[in-house]
Amino acid sequence: MKKVAIYARVSTESQEEQKTIESQLAELREICKDFQVVKEYIDEGWSGETLDRPALDQLREDAKEGLFEAIYVHSVDRLSRNLYRQGILVEELNKKEIKIFIKEKPIADTPDGRFMFNVLGAAAEYEKEKILERTRRGRLFKARKGIIVGHDAPYGYAYVKKEDNKNGYYEINEEETEIVRLIFNLYLEIRSVRGVVKELTKRNIKPRKGKNWRQSTLHRILRNESYTGTTYYNKNQAIEGNNKENKYRRRVNTRLKLRNKNEWIPIQILPILDKNIFNIVQDLLKKQHKNNQRKYFYLLGNGLIKCLDCGSIYSGEASHGRLFYRCNERHRSFPLPRKCDAKMISAKRIEGVIWDSVSRAIMNPKILISHVKHLTMKISENQETLEKERKGCLQEKEVIKQKKSRLLDIYTEGTISKNDYLQKINELNLKEGVVDSKIKEIEVKLSQLVDRPLLIKDINYFCNLAKQRIKALNPQEKQGFLGYLLDEIIFDSKKGEAKVIGCIPVETQGVEQYFPIQSGVMSTIS
Repeated sequence: MKKVAIYARVSTESQEEQKTIESQLAELREICKDFQVVKEYIDEGWSGETLDRPALDQLREDAKEGLFEAIYVHSVDRLSRNLYRQGILVEELNKKEIKIFIKEKPIADTPDGRFMFNVLGAAAEYEKEKILERTRRGRLFKARKGIIVGHDAPYGYAYVKKEDNKNGYYEINEEETEIVRLIFNLYLEIRSVRGVVKELTKRNIKPRKGKNWRQSTLHRILRNESYTGTTYYNKNQAIEGNNKENKYRRRVNTRLKLRNKNEWIPIQILPILDKNIFNIVQDLLKKQHKNNQRKYFYLLGNGLIKCLDCGSIYSGEASHGRLFYRCNERHRSFPLPRKCDAKMISAKRIEGVIWDSVSRAIMNPKILISHVKHLTMKISENQETLEKERKGCLQEKEVIKQKKSRLLDIYTEGTISKNDYLQKINELNLKEGVVDSKIKEIEVKLSQLVDRPLLIKDINYFCNLAKQRIKALNPQEKQGFLGYLLDEIIFDSKKGEAKVIGCIPVETQGVEQYFPIQSGVMSTIS
């Protein structure tokens, strides 16, 4: 009996509520009733714009293991709404000899089949773009008529849904409105967003979401022109962002970019604040931003120093004309009491110690020669380990070849059936493919190893050159130089000790080599 898999996807919560996933599955189960359904892969609430979906990833992994022979989906856009990404999936599965069926119709691996698949994919992508375009035009039309678009009301307002012939609108939330006015008045009095956060916390006033006010939330409130009676549609546009923090996102990760002001569409709403008060606050915010811009230069102010106690970055901070570095954990926990009790450190003292330490490491041939010896030993050890692994893989590959040869002999003698032979030979081929991949990976690593030590004369030349050039660096060049060399500086404020970790790059005979800086513990900093 043919082993098959079913894949289903819906992209929004509303679709989930309408039970469209159940309707997809019901139809596919009926189509596959005469087959062995190995597994059903379901992505609920996941956008078709991305291939990073939990169930789809599992399906692709299981395909590598040969768990099924075919995949059934309700429509081609369930795989992806992007024609290019559809092609990636189909090509990947075709290479594993897994057929894809759109309902009961297969995507044939022939010129005609690929043409039909591309037509279906293009149609799905065209349909998506048309829906987006119609939705966008509809929203712009509503906004130009002065109708509120979007249900997410600013703090201080509540959205009232459309009812009969009356369009949706913002009404004033009296409780939140009083808090908005209080926030503006407090800022005019205190002249500090951080101070306003403290005062709201002291009065036990909570935000709409979350337990505590954030400075970023108050900045958005203080800059929101809606409170003067005019809100804007089409103010921002979403552009695709990166996805480093979390592999899986239900929708494509985006960030907002401000459009040109001539593209904004003004919509009149009930005002909360007097325009004069709002404008005064904007002027104060601009002045504060200008004053907050760097008056002082911090040599290590590019996130190099990290707190030993909590892992937070140390940032530069001035106090009574003197420069310090302080642990940033207090900003993360604010307005609650800070959890880390790390002490601040004089900028002059730590910058002097770090710069002297790195300079000595760079200009001292003995340090570099010591690292060269260590590097040579490490290269030799790594090469030996990799060669051993490679030998093991080659032996394993030879065993698989012998098994395949014996299996062919058994099949030729008629001891096993054709189906059994194909199943077992497929399993051996999969294992051989895994071993081949591992061998290639090892060979790449071996090719990257530097197998010859740096010559002593090259080290002496580098150190002499470094002495001449380091003396000529200005403060900004020093900062860039340290940022290039150092990975991090771990600072123990209680002991007044720091550990510098980084690499010194040296080019010799066309090969760039890196020698680690791990300066010893440095005391007498604080």
